[in-house]
Amino acid sequence: MNRFALAAVFVAWASVLAAQGDESVGQIVKGRVIDARTGEAIAKALVKIRDTPLETRTDAAGAFELRGVPKGPTDLYVTTVGYGLVKKPITVDGALELQILLGQDAVKRSEDMEVTASPYDETEQGAPAEKTLDNLELRNLSSVIADDSLRAVQTLPGVVTGDDFNATFSVRGFGFENVGMYIDGVLVASPFHTIRDVNDGYSLTILNGDMVDAVSMLSSAAPARYGDRVGAALNVQTRDGSFERRVTRAHLGAAGVSFSSEGPLSKSKKTTWLVGGRKSFLDYVINRIEQDPSFVVGYYDFQAKLAHRAGSHLLSLFVLHGDADWKEKQQDQGRNDIAHADAGTQLASLRWRFSPSARTSLAWNAYLTRESGRNGNRDGEPLFDATGRQFGLRGDLTQRLGTSHLLEAGVLARRLREDASEVFFLGNAPVPVTSYAYDRPSWQPGAYLQDTWSLFGERLKLTLGGRFDAWGASDENVWLPRASATLALRARSKLSASAGGYAQFPSFGHLFAEQGNPELGAERSSHYVLAFERLLGRTVRARVELYDQEERDRLFVPNSEFRMVGGDVLVRPQPGASFQNSLAGHSRGFELLLQRRSANGFAGWISYAYGHTRLADSVTGAEFDSDHDQRHTVNAYASYRVNDRWSLSTKYRYGSNVPIVGFYREAAAGLTVLGEERNVLRVPVYSRLDVRANRGFFFKRSKLTAYAEVSNVLNRTHYRYSDTSINLATRRVFFDRDTLFPILPAVGVTIEF
Repeated sequence: MNRFALAAVFVAWASVLAAQGDESVGQIVKGRVIDARTGEAIAKALVKIRDTPLETRTDAAGAFELRGVPKGPTDLYVTTVGYGLVKKPITVDGALELQILLGQDAVKRSEDMEVTASPYDETEQGAPAEKTLDNLELRNLSSVIADDSLRAVQTLPGVVTGDDFNATFSVRGFGFENVGMYIDGVLVASPFHTIRDVNDGYSLTILNGDMVDAVSMLSSAAPARYGDRVGAALNVQTRDGSFERRVTRAHLGAAGVSFSSEGPLSKSKKTTWLVGGRKSFLDYVINRIEQDPSFVVGYYDFQAKLAHRAGSHLLSLFVLHGDADWKEKQQDQGRNDIAHADAGTQLASLRWRFSPSARTSLAWNAYLTRESGRNGNRDGEPLFDATGRQFGLRGDLTQRLGTSHLLEAGVLARRLREDASEVFFLGNAPVPVTSYAYDRPSWQPGAYLQDTWSLFGERLKLTLGGRFDAWGASDENVWLPRASATLALRARSKLSASAGGYAQFPSFGHLFAEQGNPELGAERSSHYVLAFERLLGRTVRARVELYDQEERDRLFVPNSEFRMVGGDVLVRPQPGASFQNSLAGHSRGFELLLQRRSANGFAGWISYAYGHTRLADSVTGAEFDSDHDQRHTVNAYASYRVNDRWSLSTKYRYGSNVPIVGFYREAAAGLTVLGEERNVLRVPVYSRLDVRANRGFFFKRSKLTAYAEVSNVLNRTHYRYSDTSINLATRRVFFDRDTLFPILPAVGVTIEF
């Protein structure tokens, strides 16, 4: 018995020692990983303890558990492909349970990010036609070749594009010149690497994708804060740098390199910096391959943001600079042909936001912009020179009144100035002839007021408001009402309606350049939108949207094109034809959308849009489809995260395409002649499928992601029409057209540390 008792005591004592030994050797760390924006659990995420072999993957509920973790301070690394890399300092002293908020690439992965209730939360009050892109969608939809975040917008529902060389697009019959693009609330005209004053060149957005926090497209019926455009509004929000730690990203793509770096400026973590830049190396490669290349294009850009927060105050400074250079040398170039062009864009924006409570927010924004372009011929003689400048001050107030009213108000004052000139040479004359030259300044003040009234426990929301704008260059004032309503039919269904008036003042070029008319007034449009949306679970939605846009006083140059009248009478362009407010008509159609936005499984959308934009010229009586009219549009995007290291994505764009602008008709197969009706012929169908694979590699203190992309997988041939020549004797028309991208593979790599 004594021996049995002694053995029992020995076993108990050994067990205690073993338990104490296990405790000294390691502990249990467990928790959940969730999406920092939506709060959705993230499966297949890698969770690892720094400098140890301890690692695991999250399950379907986002849960993880690590056993045998050494006691003391260490770092917990959490990441998965398509998301950022979280390095969380932890101190292990007993069992530890954590919740990790994981943000998408280039979005701050911090613990202070706001978790929202739905992946489809609205960012704008009273905007039923809003579509958004999160950062993962921006990354996958931006081309590896171009590294252009704005090209992601081209895949949104209803967006029309058929030109692989340009980042611009059209929406519901309106071209990009009628789309308002805002960067942190600043309306910018042409933020592109491009060739100014040329329609068949190229364009690339001057904005590093790592600087972008979110993109929102308001296809129609934008709320009262948006003005001076008759079409859609595109709102781009830049992000602040990390207040927690330093993060650097470098990207090597098919056409250039880019980088971004960010971090806190001091130990107090109240001030943060974020810098980024891009540089193409196509010009370097072409110059190395060919001794005297005929075509060279290059660009670079730089962006920086400094942010400081102190209590309820947030002060930020954002600056952007970009420059593009283009050269083309041909044996048959004349003195009026562009052989060299350069374009520059600069923006500086100082913003102060004061949020004393959750009910009140006041923001002031002072900004400067400059956009310039210069084109010259083979001998270095200038052909075009233009510089546009803008100084502005904007104030925006958001105030919640009681429990049911949200008041939004703002004021704006813009000082714009543009000087531009264009010349051409007659024969061998030593002095060029001036087509136009002007240097004009003008003020553009404005204000808006909008109230959102919530009724029946927020089941019904009514938004009423309007805005006032004035333009000194044309001495015109406009008053524009806006209204919308959203009714929650059931817990997961809602019906929205919106209406509003919109105006766009004529630019300095419309007023004073070639074909300019100082008597022009503002273009006008009225937007009407009706939308029904149904949530199919938390992550899937189906949406139907109908729209009607009534247009009047649209700008057009009547009698400026060759055309036929009465079957055999040739009408030539009238000398001195100028812009007139002569167009009126409508743009009507509908959009269908099925979308899934989730951190797990398949995500993306498929959409179909039908639209018809018909206009009439009050001067000539001609009726025709808009230059940007496209009847049928299919845009689709899908992504799938296979595991913590692999993700796949694809996008597809189909368009029945836009008209070949002019009075042309097809007389026989392959034979085009002048006609009596405008915009009858169309560019051939555009149908492009792209696929992409992302592969993540994780190291001790860094993450590397490799990209492989194939554009135009089906190798469809697409065209854009760049020029037209006419044989006036035979009335025959000949088109110059450029072939767009063939099947085009590309690879890239990004490293984050």
